Amino acid sequence: NNIDPNKIVSVCVTPCTAKKAEIRRPEMNSSAGYWNEEEMRDSDYSITVRELARWIREAELDFANLEDGKFDPLMGEASGGGIIFANTGGVMESAMRSAYKFVTKDEVPANLISFDAIRGFENSREADVQIGDKVLHVAAIHGTGNFRKFYEHMKETGTHYDFIEVMACPGGCIGGGGMPRHKLPQVKAAKESRIASLYERDKLKPIKAPQDNPEIQVLYNEFYDAPLSEKAHHMLHTEGFIDRSSDLGPNGACTPETCPTSVANLKKAQQ
Repeated sequence: NNIDPNKIVSVCVTPCTAKKAEIRRPEMNSSAGYWNEEEMRDSDYSITVRELARWIREAELDFANLEDGKFDPLMGEASGGGIIFANTGGVMESAMRSAYKFVTKDEVPANLISFDAIRGFENSREADVQIGDKVLHVAAIHGTGNFRKFYEHMKETGTHYDFIEVMACPGGCIGGGGMPRHKLPQVKAAKESRIASLYERDKLKPIKAPQDNPEIQVLYNEFYDAPLSEKAHHMLHTEGFIDRSSDLGPNGACTPETCPTSVANLKKAQQ
């Protein structure tokens, strides 16, 4: 729409507190390179779902009774695969839908539209997926403690996996640190309810695989040239990470001097 990119403010509303740090990563500046604007960032602000909810309450908005609006025509649609990304196992399921279509050129079968073997709230789930003449062994794990157990078991047994999805937050992004809090007895039920609601939304979406989304097709055809093109890889992928091991103290141990939540540092902050 010929909008000056310097007048666009990009705000992320996410379930994840880590996004606040991610938007400041040095490599998250593809827009700066594209527009030759050194100070431009891909995302300007990141707020959590809980922060947005608090803002709505403070503004005294009757959110439940607001009229439904419509997204702008650019990137306003999401496939079912995009919606279930927030669930543990959702990235895996969406990837399998896409892989099936890319490899076989056929429509995604029902068992990958509802990938029950990977869905659920168990600590880890495994499945075998037939795609063309190949059988892929896949797994989905949520919670870093659960992944440690999974990893140790994988090393002991020598089991081969073609795809392992790991989400740090319990239940996936729906259990992120920026989501509304619940009292302890209600936590598991609340997360299971969020998971179920996303799968229900997936059912209502006629487009199941991301590459079938017309807006994604236009974006790749007219801007990125093609999936996995050099331009797409440069702008959409990140490599490496910010090394913060020095924050942990000698030998990688978190000491009272380096731990931000230690009693000593908390007292300093209060003073």
